[in-house]
Formats: sequence, C-alpha cells, structure tokens
Amino acid sequence: MGSSKQSLVKLSAIIEQHSANQTDMPFRNMFATACYLSVIGEDRAARKQVKSLFDWLGWDERRTYFSAILESLSEFAPKYASEIAANQEINKIFYKAEAPANSAVGSPDNV
Repeated sequence: MGSSKQSLVKLSAIIEQHSANQTDMPFRNMFATACYLSVIGEDRAARKQVKSLFDWLGWDERRTYFSAILESLSEFAPKYASEIAANQEINKIFYKAEAPANSAVGSPDNV
C-alpha cells in the first residue's frame, strides 16, 4: 500500500505520559479495538476511534507521527494490536477474528 509501519514505543510512552496512576489501559484498549475494527473491515470506525484517541493525546503536538500511524493502520493493524499491550481479553477477541482465515487453510473441511 505504500505506507510504512511505525514503532509504537513512542505511542506507548505518550499514553503513559497522559495517564495518572496506571490508567493507561483504557487508551491501549481503545487503540487495540480500533485495530480490531480495521481487521474486520470497519476502517471508517477504526480511523474515527484512533483520531479521537490521538486528539486526547495531543494531536497538534504530534501530527506527523500520529498521521503516519493513522495512514498505516489498515495495513499493519494486527502488528499494531500486538505491540500496544492491551488487556488480554481485548487481545483474545482480536485474535479470534484472525483465526478463521488462518485456520481455514489446514481445515479438514477444505479438503
């Protein structure tokens, strides 16, 4: 697609900077949920959710970095979701969405 994958180390640090008393998990979960929405084809909803998160985290101060993540979201959503360290329950939902496509190849039903 032409976009490049961004490191989420900086995003994690920004989230932690904006979180008091270990309240970073809602931000991480919101980002991972947006990745899930992208994987299931709900790109508009995913982008809207990420934009809301980035507005909260200071879009104006980090426009270039946040724009690069947003532009590459649909291409790298699975990798981004695994890197952001969301709750285990969010990760399970995300990987269940990917499993049917991956398991269908070796499924006895496809013989």
